[in-house]
Amino acid sequence: MTKCDRSLAVLYLSVFVAVLGFSLVSPIFPLYVIDLGASYTLLGIIISVYGAVQLLTQIPSGRLSDRIGRKPLILVGMLSFSLLAPLYVEVSSAYWLIPIRVFTGLGSALVWPIAMALIIDQVGRFQRGWAMGWYNASIYSALAVGPAIGGGLYDIFGIKAPFYFWSLLTFASFFIVLTQVEDAPQSNETECEEGCSKESLILPGYWVTFVACCGTVMWAGLMSGFNMTLLPSYAAGLNFSTTEIGLLYFALAGSTTLSNVHFGKVSDRKKRKPLILAGCALGALSFFQLTTADGIFSVMLVMAFLGMSIGMINPAASAMIADITNPMRRGEIFGIFNTARMLGMVLGPLISGIAADLYDIGGAIMAFVVIAALITAGTTLLKESERDF
Repeated sequence: MTKCDRSLAVLYLSVFVAVLGFSLVSPIFPLYVIDLGASYTLLGIIISVYGAVQLLTQIPSGRLSDRIGRKPLILVGMLSFSLLAPLYVEVSSAYWLIPIRVFTGLGSALVWPIAMALIIDQVGRFQRGWAMGWYNASIYSALAVGPAIGGGLYDIFGIKAPFYFWSLLTFASFFIVLTQVEDAPQSNETECEEGCSKESLILPGYWVTFVACCGTVMWAGLMSGFNMTLLPSYAAGLNFSTTEIGLLYFALAGSTTLSNVHFGKVSDRKKRKPLILAGCALGALSFFQLTTADGIFSVMLVMAFLGMSIGMINPAASAMIADITNPMRRGEIFGIFNTARMLGMVLGPLISGIAADLYDIGGAIMAFVVIAALITAGTTLLKESERDF
């Protein structure tokens, strides 16, 4: 294993551990907030403020990382997770959770887009899809197992256990980055493609491609918003048990993890555009299949195909973004890219709720089919960079 491979493996491990901490509390957090006396409106505010803060801060934090380096900001973000996690269960009122969520969102803005930039900094242009595939796999594998672990901790030790274990895990992640991860050297102007200058953000002729790539990752965020908001109600309407609902999330996360690894490699060997286009089309078709699926195995299969669509889109789109943008502003670029993802996660629950109220869950599903079709049409405008395949 080369020094670069070891550094990446350690960084993936730290991301896995950090996300595992987050996912521990996901199955119990809404119920905990309600138990504190919050209304559903206040619950929605508490949940959404996290994403809203990231929308505002990911681009400035990415820009700052281009100036002072990636590692210091990632360390600050992970340390904030560790310090804030115990505060969640020490408050006396749900309103105190709002400022805690604000600072947690700020910490996230210092970690995820900058970690993506740090990974891309350390690999060649023909390894970008592979590298981002493993990055996404480390996230989704943690999301697959974290909720079950958190639920078990809650059942055995009570409400505080998952939050304190979250703190412990993120401190472990902080220590891994501090001692094992090296900051990549700052990019210099010789890395730029022809026509690139220090002031430019996107290479000439690729602005439409940049916007279209951001649209594809926003689709992944929209899909997550639907799954968080309406998937349990959709499954309950089919008389699925709680265990079967958990299997749906596992099928989605498991397929997403494996697909990111496989299709990340594929995107380095072949053109990225066909893979992104196929992934978006598969997402639209899979959502449409939710209107006809009626048994646990058929719905699990649909969720697996949805996960595959994310695995086809994410690493290829992330790599394409790196292909067409200025390496000296990579932190800022991935701040914008992740802001698009977070915008989808903010809009997804809103679209889900409004469409379900107006047209029931079936109508909400069709709304997402239409959105997926429009984004798929947008991917036809993608323009490949000049790479040797």
